[in-house]
Amino acid sequence: MRFPHGRLRRSAALASVVAAASAVTGLVPGTADAAPRGSAGVVRLLPSSVPTPTPSVSATPSVMVTPAQVVVPEGGSAVIYVRLSQRPSYGWVTVDSQRLSGDSDLSIGPRLLFPADRYSEWQSLLVFAEEDDDATDGTATFESKISQLPGSGVAVWSAIELDNDAPTPSPAPSPS
Repeated sequence: MRFPHGRLRRSAALASVVAAASAVTGLVPGTADAAPRGSAGVVRLLPSSVPTPTPSVSATPSVMVTPAQVVVPEGGSAVIYVRLSQRPSYGWVTVDSQRLSGDSDLSIGPRLLFPADRYSEWQSLLVFAEEDDDATDGTATFESKISQLPGSGVAVWSAIELDNDAPTPSPAPSPS
């Protein structure tokens, strides 16, 4: 059977459109649910087995810390809580904390890991104050930041060491 030249060209164009649509939707030609014979020729496509991509979060999450200042007894520890402000667009987020300045007797616990689906849950970060010989309350400033995003999402907080050493009394003046 011979087709007129214009009709063959339309069939080839239709075939290329079907092939392109199949590549985009993930459907294989021939898997459509065809209309019954004698109908207007409407075709209902079956749902695609290819998952639809979910939009990614474009904004950078920041680190949130509470309280902004913690008091730590000398020789003991205290807790601050850390979480992310919003869902990150990738799997796990690591939050690292470090002392920026102040008393070296104040230190902090390990890094925290946040899975993307639990970004809003508060996690505990331990702050320690080592025993020392002085009788002064030391202070230190710390920062907590997302290690995968240097320079962004930083929280700055402080710790005060509540010293347990009694101050040395000054000698009483001698009577003259």
